[in-house]
Amino acid sequence: MARKKTTKKSSNRDPERADRNKRIMIGGAIIIGAGAVFVGAAMGIGELDRRAAEFIMSTNPPVVIDWPTDVQGTTWMPMIERERIQTQLARAVQGGKALSRAPLEEAGLALMRSGWIEGTPRVRWTSEGKIEVQAHWRVPVAAVRVGTREIVIDRQRHALPLDYNIGQSNQLYFVHVDARQPAIGEQWRGTDIEDGLELLFVLEEENLLEQVAGFDLGQGEKSGTIRIITTRNSKIIWGAGPGRERPGEVPTSVKTGRLKIFYEKTGLIDGGFQYIDISGPTMTKMRAEG
Repeated sequence: MARKKTTKKSSNRDPERADRNKRIMIGGAIIIGAGAVFVGAAMGIGELDRRAAEFIMSTNPPVVIDWPTDVQGTTWMPMIERERIQTQLARAVQGGKALSRAPLEEAGLALMRSGWIEGTPRVRWTSEGKIEVQAHWRVPVAAVRVGTREIVIDRQRHALPLDYNIGQSNQLYFVHVDARQPAIGEQWRGTDIEDGLELLFVLEEENLLEQVAGFDLGQGEKSGTIRIITTRNSKIIWGAGPGRERPGEVPTSVKTGRLKIFYEKTGLIDGGFQYIDISGPTMTKMRAEG
C-alpha cells in the first residue's frame, strides 16, 4: 500500500494512524516449527504495519490454551497441571510486544518443554490481542512403577510430568521394567515395555481390559514373559509380547480367544483361577505361581 503524500501536518494523520493500527490488530497465524517462526506474510501485515507494531508498548498478553478433551468434551488433564502450564506460558510472554514474534516463540517453546505435547504447537495472535495456543497433546495410557512411585506414560512410551504414590495414578501399571526412568517428555526404552504396551492395546481392542489391573514384565529368568495381573490379584501367564511368540507358544488370537471363553463361562477372564498359563498349546492351572 502506497503512503499518502502530505504537504503539512494535519488532522488527517491521526485517523490514518488509527486505521493502520486497526489493520495491525487483525489476528494472523504464526506457526512455530523446526526452530523457525514465520512472521509477516502469514499474518498479512505489510511493511508499514510491521514498523508501526514496533512502537506498540510492551504488554503481558493473556494466553488462551486449547486444552485436550475426551469424547464427551470434558477436559481430562489434571487441574494442577493446567495451572502449572498456564503459569509457565504467562511467565514466558511477559513483557512481549503486541504482534511481535517473541511472545509467540516463547509460549511455544515453553509448551514444548512441558513434556505434554507431540510435535510443535500452533501459536497465534487473535484479533482481541490474546495469544492462542493449539497443540497435539499426549494422552496418559498407563503407569510404570519405579520404587514407591507410578510414572505416567502415553501410548508412545513418553514419560509425562505426572507421578503418584503406588496405586494412586488410576492407570493400568507395569512392574519390572528393565530400562531406567527417562526424563520428562522422553521415551521409555526397552522391548519389554514396548511389548507390554502392545499387549495392553490388544486387550483394549478385544474389550478385555476391564478386569486387568496391570502387567508384570518379568525379571531375571522370567524377563520377557508377561503376566497379566487382574483386579482380584490373580496372574495369567501370557508369554512373550504379541508378535514375538517363542517356539511352543500359541498365537495372540488363540490367547485372547481363551480369555474370552473364560469370561463367557465364568464372568472372569482368569476363569476363577489364581494362576493360569495360557501361553502354550495346553493351558495349565496352578495353585501357586510357576
